[in-house]
Amino acid sequence: MDGEKIRVSILTTAYNHEPFIGQALESLVTQKTTFRFEVVVHDDASTDGTAKVIRSYAERCPEIVRPIFQTVNQYSQGISPYDHMTPLARGEYIAICEGDDFWCDEHKLQKQVDYMDAHPKCAYCFSNSYRVNLRSEIIGKQTPVKGESRAFSSREIIAAPEIFLATASVLFRRRDAAGYPPNLATGHEGDIPLRDYLMTKGNAYGFSERMVCYRCMTPGSYSERYLEGMKSCSPEFVRGLELYAAFYMNFDEYTEGAYRRELMTNLFRQVTKIARAKRQFSVMKSPPYDRYYRSLSLRKKFALHGDFYFPKLMKYVYRANNRLKKRG
Repeated sequence: MDGEKIRVSILTTAYNHEPFIGQALESLVTQKTTFRFEVVVHDDASTDGTAKVIRSYAERCPEIVRPIFQTVNQYSQGISPYDHMTPLARGEYIAICEGDDFWCDEHKLQKQVDYMDAHPKCAYCFSNSYRVNLRSEIIGKQTPVKGESRAFSSREIIAAPEIFLATASVLFRRRDAAGYPPNLATGHEGDIPLRDYLMTKGNAYGFSERMVCYRCMTPGSYSERYLEGMKSCSPEFVRGLELYAAFYMNFDEYTEGAYRRELMTNLFRQVTKIARAKRQFSVMKSPPYDRYYRSLSLRKKFALHGDFYFPKLMKYVYRANNRLKKRG
């Protein structure tokens, strides 16, 4: 395959991932494909042995692994590692695998690229996944694709919960992501803004196979920071929620209200969290959220009140409704 163009760039972030980064990189460099791919791995000034492991893979697989080593932590400076990785990506497609996750299907890239090549209207594909603990033991499953593999409409993906699929399972076209308006995310860092933007370029496809493993509660991970934030309700945490809500409102304006119905659930999930953190239900009916609040049905307004004042009861109601839907 020497001399062939690179079809896929895998972007991998790492920070103090010494116990996991080797497993992640091994699962990437051993992918079986008929095309060339590369791994652009960004070490954000780790203080453990992460950089040493990355160097060993760069020496072993110089034609695949392209490392970036920071001497000053970029995240603490408010700089996303993707700002460094994305400009270096040479592939037609982009895949993502954070340094504490790993792939468990050695044909993942081949399957996804084959599908995307054959379906130019597909802008984004993903798969079911496993959830694993710090010892790589399976503790659960993430199943956005129920039943057989299938196509998803843009509206289905935009309406999906934020924790819908494992980021490590996604593949998309670099040219589509290149048009992403920088101001759309309002400073929010995350994969949901890009996911929703890509859904303005085409549909999505979900593989029922479990191709990747998402590691839960890694020290310093987003999931750990989020749980800590929920407990502390610090100003920084509330600001993060507000940025998420701002993205949904910006996206609503960007798409001229075309997906407003689909956006409402996720928008008001964030607004409910903001209201709880501030201990003020009036937040939901105050600018800038008030015009969206007024557009809701009475049923949705009732659900919002219930989520705020009776969260445990509402969880029971939602579960009961889901059970009834499954039976029906």
